[in-house]
Amino acid sequence: MSALTAPANILLTGATGFVGNHILRRLIETSFSVKAAVRSDSKAKFLTSFFQSYVDSGKLTFVNVPDITAPGAFDEAVKGVDGVIHGASPLESNDPQADPQELVQPAVHGTVGILDSALKNGSGIKRIVITSSIVTLYEPHEPGHIYSDADWFNTGPKLIAQHGRNTPSFVKYMASKVLAEQAAWKWVEDNKPSFQVVTTMPSWVFGKSETLSPEHFRKESSNNTLLRGLVGVKSGELQEKDYLTITNFTDVVDVAEGHLKALTVPEAAGRRLLLLGASVSWQDVFDILNANPVPGVTVPVGTPGNGKNAVPTHIFDHETPAKVLGLTYRPAEQTIRETLLQAVELGWKQ
Repeated sequence: MSALTAPANILLTGATGFVGNHILRRLIETSFSVKAAVRSDSKAKFLTSFFQSYVDSGKLTFVNVPDITAPGAFDEAVKGVDGVIHGASPLESNDPQADPQELVQPAVHGTVGILDSALKNGSGIKRIVITSSIVTLYEPHEPGHIYSDADWFNTGPKLIAQHGRNTPSFVKYMASKVLAEQAAWKWVEDNKPSFQVVTTMPSWVFGKSETLSPEHFRKESSNNTLLRGLVGVKSGELQEKDYLTITNFTDVVDVAEGHLKALTVPEAAGRRLLLLGASVSWQDVFDILNANPVPGVTVPVGTPGNGKNAVPTHIFDHETPAKVLGLTYRPAEQTIRETLLQAVELGWKQ
């Protein structure tokens, strides 16, 4: 089970995103070179403004891929690289009546397309890491079921087939992630490439933005799960009955590290790897912030310590993939405080 080692050249898609920024930095910090696939020159300029030293040193280069769903979109991009991290994928639509295929088709075609290009033109590629999501596991089960890489949310594609535009927006997103990842594994089965494929399944992702971009705290960002909840606490929308609701999240730094290890750890080959750092209730969040306050953030006392009585709606086997990758997660307290401190710095108000 060979894996990649530095120095090697890695094609990275989704580099302008919240998670992609961190993956980019982590790769270069560990002596890899990065070829970032961007939609336009303006996106390359955006990244260059934050990673100028990497560009100057030749460790970061760019390739334009205006439409990742176009046939052969990555044919040129894969040339001369040793590995790929494919993190680009459409986000949940703001339009509740959006056609689910507006998410499904780009997700599937982008994923299969990069695999096709790698097979055709990526003679030096040893491993491809594809970013999937924890939501691909969420098939309904009896209480107590432990979710693992054997699970698939097959109900999602059935729901969009039945209800189309009337399917709840988040289910459309979930289905797109399921169908894209399943398409990748079917492609591997059908084509039996010489390179290895790994998928990562991050939970919600919290943490600091590499580019200090308010955009990374917008509606589409996982950080907004935390921010919106705290706004709800202040407005009264989040009530005491909700204090034991659990949120699963992973620090963005750990998600980046998980992708690096998915690329470099031999035992990761051919696996679906869950990235899940913490499961906390709102009461846990209140306890953290009451013990170490963040200026501008006010939370109730609630019932301190009662978070231990919260019952998760989903139980995950996150220990097995962490052992495979040799991954140690940052403390929830650190992630929550760092996220909020930067959000306040960027102008967020509770």
